[in-house]
Amino acid sequence: MPAESAPKEACRLAHARLTWTVHLAWRQPRRTAALLFVIVAASIAAAYGFGSGFWGLLALALLVASVSDFLFPVRYSIGPEGVEVRGPIHRRRMTWQQVRRVAKDDRGVKLSPLSRPSRLEAYRGIYLWFADNADAVMASIAHHTEAEAAGGDDLSST
Repeated sequence: MPAESAPKEACRLAHARLTWTVHLAWRQPRRTAALLFVIVAASIAAAYGFGSGFWGLLALALLVASVSDFLFPVRYSIGPEGVEVRGPIHRRRMTWQQVRRVAKDDRGVKLSPLSRPSRLEAYRGIYLWFADNADAVMASIAHHTEAEAAGGDDLSST
């Protein structure tokens, strides 16, 4: 990138919002079929075991809700204020000031409020799944986290 276009690119990234949607169930049809079989079987077992269709429907609703991020599309958004994840029954946000660590793998990137890896990470932070947009996601995260790190935050990338 030419030196004179770098400030323009930085300004564009600072104000741009990157959004994408990931539907994991469509990516993994075998796992989806197995999961749906287990959900239906468990719901039927609950209805039969308790002798009431109510308990079967309750089991169905609870199981679908527990795996809703896998079964239904999830929308991700990266903007100047932070990241946001919107699923069918939840919405999570994390500001750039909260991000202390960025950990990338082949399928996505974890933004963590913890400065070191910990067992608590499974319950803290936000995981962003890639949708053939890994370069754009990482460029946007790098731009915003560098801006925050320049402001004095302790930020490391793994």
